[in-house]
Amino acid sequence: MIIAYPNSIIYLLCAPNFATGGPEALHQLAHHLNRLGFRAVMYYRSEGNEANTVHPFYVKYDVPYVTSLENSANNILILPETTLDPLFEEQFSEIRKVIWWLSVTNYYLQINTKIRRTKRKLYYWLRKLYKPVQFASIENIKALKVPNIAHSHFSKVHLQAQGITPIGQISDYMNRTFFELFDPKIEKEDFIIYNPKKNDQFLDGIIELCPDLNWMPLINLTPQEVAKWMNKAKLYIDFGYHPGKERMPRESCIMNCCMIIGKDGSAVYAEDMPIPEKYRFEKKDENKAKIVEMIYNCLNNYSEELKNFADYRAVLFNEENKFIEDINKVFIKG
Repeated sequence: MIIAYPNSIIYLLCAPNFATGGPEALHQLAHHLNRLGFRAVMYYRSEGNEANTVHPFYVKYDVPYVTSLENSANNILILPETTLDPLFEEQFSEIRKVIWWLSVTNYYLQINTKIRRTKRKLYYWLRKLYKPVQFASIENIKALKVPNIAHSHFSKVHLQAQGITPIGQISDYMNRTFFELFDPKIEKEDFIIYNPKKNDQFLDGIIELCPDLNWMPLINLTPQEVAKWMNKAKLYIDFGYHPGKERMPRESCIMNCCMIIGKDGSAVYAEDMPIPEKYRFEKKDENKAKIVEMIYNCLNNYSEELKNFADYRAVLFNEENKFIEDINKVFIKG
């Protein structure tokens, strides 16, 4: 557990004026910590000259922000897994640090890129002679005994496999704005939606096998445009890698789409995506015929197949309540 004293400040490190899944989860956590009687603020830290402002998407969370913090053991700094330099920086030497694993894959992409780029610089080898550059490797994280919070069941399992026991699990939730975009009066059509940025040649091969079907790539669209297509489509397909609990599958399920999903990352776990196994396929050529058969089944028998996603939708509609329950299990008042 993380103990917050009456005068403790909980800082959540976040890039300024930047909108994606991770920053929204951080703002959600700060918002509910404040509602629960803690004192939480966003700590916007930037290496460049970006404006230190709240992104318009997150104004609704009404979280105060700072651009510097008080380096005191009385305070707490929540670090997303992709921004772990403060573990070793002097200006954060006293503050209690906690890592929130919003993703698994993004951690390794970030740390491996950082190590590779740093070792190419001359100063790295000069510094290594008297003060080695430290990286937030799994071994260093364990050595520092930093508390870790899982976000997905996938991240929990991964941390445990690395010898790290999370102090708890806190996921995010779909914000109410998206629920309001759901329109059950819109008649479903034989559209299949997918995110081309998250998929690869495997899905391209599936599309080639179904030239008679209507495939709609969700790319370069506003949230309202995405919602329009989700409201119309009968089926959402995703064979991308799921570094955590992805938003687009959840949005599609809320919009009453059937789903066909791969088995990469968090998508393999029923704890993260509780859908029947018959809709989950490994990316193997020998599975393509079965996938195509399932596609036509979902389109032709949409009303019956949709019933199989009712449990997942119920979970999604209760995500915010579960989020609050999990916060209360991890953060306590001292």
